[in-house]
Amino acid sequence: MDRDILFEPIRFRNLEVRNRLFRSSISGRIDNYDGSGTRARINFERRFARGGVGAIISSHVPVHISGRILPNYATIDRDDRIDFWHDVVEAVHAESCKYILQLSMSGRQQDLPGVENLDPQAPQGSFYRRPLSSTDSRDSFHGIAGRAATRSEIKQLVQWFVDGAERARRAGVDGIELHSANGYLFTQFLSSAINDRTDEYGGSLKGRAEFLLEVIRAIRDQVGDGLFLMVKLSAVERDNAIFRWRKPGNTLEESAQIAQWAETAGADAIHVSTGSIFPHPRNPAGAFPIKTAQRTYGTILASGNRTLLNYLLFRYLPQLFLWFCWSIPGAAVANAGASISTLRSRKR
Repeated sequence: MDRDILFEPIRFRNLEVRNRLFRSSISGRIDNYDGSGTRARINFERRFARGGVGAIISSHVPVHISGRILPNYATIDRDDRIDFWHDVVEAVHAESCKYILQLSMSGRQQDLPGVENLDPQAPQGSFYRRPLSSTDSRDSFHGIAGRAATRSEIKQLVQWFVDGAERARRAGVDGIELHSANGYLFTQFLSSAINDRTDEYGGSLKGRAEFLLEVIRAIRDQVGDGLFLMVKLSAVERDNAIFRWRKPGNTLEESAQIAQWAETAGADAIHVSTGSIFPHPRNPAGAFPIKTAQRTYGTILASGNRTLLNYLLFRYLPQLFLWFCWSIPGAAVANAGASISTLRSRKR
């Protein structure tokens, strides 16, 4: 083991990690409904740190309550959250492990809207305000709707990420990650299969990448070069993995170009993933968790216009669902190759 490169330190221009094992973003609904953190979160992260990984990437941490993917995840949307995240960082640092906070916004991929998104003015049969997205179109799998953000709302989204990064810096984290993969808000702008805008934030690859690049540049202007900043990208989106008639989305070549632009804007590393939705036939790894879906999927029935159909298929015709939607070649080895790629010019 001492001679295995996995156990050698990795050095970025602003971060050194004792080995090359990064625990990717995993977690559960273990915090308070209002977005405040709990001791369970601290203990959860400490257990992984004791296991020997060099760095931990947190679960998705919303930079604004309106864009949380699920309730009961700790947020970083206001200053009184800083002390909690400082406690998490201290617990992880006590085990000689680094802590990277993943900043996120759901966009239209909001599995379970919180009560803050209830809309008393909505027409009958509609319950929630549509979260900000790149598009008014619904997602292909669940049928969850978003609302295309205006230019002024995009500026507000940028500021929310900047504020979240500044709070993370004040909490003492070793780095931040922008969750730009797996169908969430940044993906909804980046993807050629999802982004249908005709303004400067749509159309060409450069236009679709502009929102992400603005966020990176604005964070660098706020926190400087001393804070490690990583971007999680779905290198190949495969938006047509379930419904073959859909556009495939971004290719590896396009994602490589986005990574280069991200480097120029100030990113230090790329976290490689896949898929334009979540769950996706290639992410997470392995076969579709049909038993889990049967047990838990009912909680999001009110979120999208395809959730009831999916639920009935999970519950009563699971083999039909698996055959039609989850039978693409290679699905069982989905995310095994996910990696952290150092941007060469950013190395020390």
